[in-house]
Amino acid sequence: MLRANLIVLIFLFVLAATFHQALYFLIPAITLFFISKQRQSRISLSPLVKLYLLIVTVAIVFFVIQSIMNMNVALFSIKGIARYVCYLLFASYVLTAKIEDVRDFFKVIIIFFVITFPLGIYQVWAVDRYQGIFNHANHFAYILCFCIYFLVFHKPFKTKWLGNLCLLVLFLSIILTKSSGGMLVLLTLLAYNVARSKRISLNKKLLLLFSFLGITTLVLFSSEKVTSQLDSINYLNWEFLKERVEQFKVGGYGSVVWRVIYWIKILFSFYEESWGRIIFGVGVDTMTEGNMPYPYMYKDPHNDFLKILVEFGLAGLFLFLFYFRKIYKIVNKNFKIIILIIIPIFFGNAIVNFVFNITLLLLLAYEYRFYYIQNDQRSIAAVH
Repeated sequence: MLRANLIVLIFLFVLAATFHQALYFLIPAITLFFISKQRQSRISLSPLVKLYLLIVTVAIVFFVIQSIMNMNVALFSIKGIARYVCYLLFASYVLTAKIEDVRDFFKVIIIFFVITFPLGIYQVWAVDRYQGIFNHANHFAYILCFCIYFLVFHKPFKTKWLGNLCLLVLFLSIILTKSSGGMLVLLTLLAYNVARSKRISLNKKLLLLFSFLGITTLVLFSSEKVTSQLDSINYLNWEFLKERVEQFKVGGYGSVVWRVIYWIKILFSFYEESWGRIIFGVGVDTMTEGNMPYPYMYKDPHNDFLKILVEFGLAGLFLFLFYFRKIYKIVNKNFKIIILIIIPIFFGNAIVNFVFNITLLLLLAYEYRFYYIQNDQRSIAAVH
């Protein structure tokens, strides 16, 4: 029988993937309802909730400073703050659910992705990339990376063959998304895990790594999109970039070159701002579509480090780096989680993506609680 929290988590996930605007109202309502049902002794500020409370506080403080500097209150910045508040409330809600609810959530969405895999074959034929129910194939690829991580390191299925089947289908799904970012996450995770393993000899480590690199290379080169991306790297020299930035010609050479030219142009514009704006930022959510600070911008920069720099300034970027340090401690110094976060943030617009952040918070909450449950069990065993 499905539990209430599990149903709610799946419902919120589907909404985040298809109609995230509803979450601005639903997440506060659901969180307040479930927290009100908790006993007073069970309500506490975990490190994860404290971290997101700090994020909301920082966003509000910077918003006040920016409003004073600009002599104007930007309404779209309030919406940006509301998004961070939703993340905070969702983190609070997840920690009221049982750890089994979070585990079963991942099991359900993994099975869903496996069952709907034929849709991916159709979408590749119809629109060239597999994106499932998501707005963009890259978003789907990063969620698949979370699921693959959960499958490999938490083994939610008791039957080994079922887990292996799911792993194979999810890996093939990432290939069909044609997401270079998703593949980079998997490659980095594999390289890190193999390098850190003490059970594998150096020769086997090298064999495994080169085998996987070989298979991945064959797969990537079979995709025209990825091949054009790799070819475009040849154009990354300063003279070429300088000319393209000055004339602001970003198209025609693949998304890698597009990103680099777009990033440099935004950086040049940002460092022409006043010292106050360079330190405290241009404004919360100014790098979201519809609120762009510079006239030539037509979409977000697909780089959240740049987004934070422009929106919150050098001071905000420093605090953003502090976020990764806190996450690293919360998940018991599990660097694999940092890999899962940092690559999508560097190559995409993950911060404003509800489905990415909801899935991330579920994984962080599970990792945090799983570690402490293990510790409690070891303590009990040591006593007896």
